[in-house]
Amino acid sequence: MEYLEKIKPSYVDLLMPLKRWKILDVKALKEASEYSGSFSGFYKIVAKLEKNLLLDSFTNSWSNEKFVYLSPNGLKALGENERGLGINRDTRFHDSIVSKVARFFAGYSFVKDVYLDFQIKDAFPLLERVPDCLLVGALKSPFKMAIEVELTQKSQERVTQIYRTYSDSKVVNQILYITDKQSIFDAYKEYFNQGGELIKEKFLFLLTKDLSKGRCDLKNEPVYFRGSMTSLSKIFGNPMHR
Repeated sequence: MEYLEKIKPSYVDLLMPLKRWKILDVKALKEASEYSGSFSGFYKIVAKLEKNLLLDSFTNSWSNEKFVYLSPNGLKALGENERGLGINRDTRFHDSIVSKVARFFAGYSFVKDVYLDFQIKDAFPLLERVPDCLLVGALKSPFKMAIEVELTQKSQERVTQIYRTYSDSKVVNQILYITDKQSIFDAYKEYFNQGGELIKEKFLFLLTKDLSKGRCDLKNEPVYFRGSMTSLSKIFGNPMHR
């Protein structure tokens, strides 16, 4: 592949974490790639890779974070295809939030693996619905938890249908809905309580108003579970990070 200017192979290697996480803010990419130089030096490398069409980016106007993801040329350089890792400009903000949420849970000792949507189909071919991400781990017993990040509200009919799919699932033990909007949180709780024959113990609903700003502390945010308010730290016993 020809570039506009010479690109060191070591620079391309810095993009490898994007094969795992799909989209990352620049600080997270620096940490994940274990780049030992300064942040300003890393930022210059990212700018060079973007100039040479290996990366695309956008800035989260709420947090002022720059997020980067592989362009079609970047995917080719790493031997990947767009089927799984390609980013749609219409959904990249949502994808960036999902990536942050997934990496948050990956830090917990009780979580063994975290799968994003593009990895789930191959790992769990029998899963009835592909969530935004899936946690696999063990507390008192092994579990698989689907996570749905809801930034926009779906219709009651659609949400109820998804609830039933998850309730009947033989693969997923629990489902965690995460939103930053009180209106969605209230509506989804209401849909859930009207849902009829659902396995109530499977569902959790979390509200975190700073989700878009990247400053949320998910473990201590309010969670609706089994008809009352609690938090993930109380549910999970406040386990230590790795």
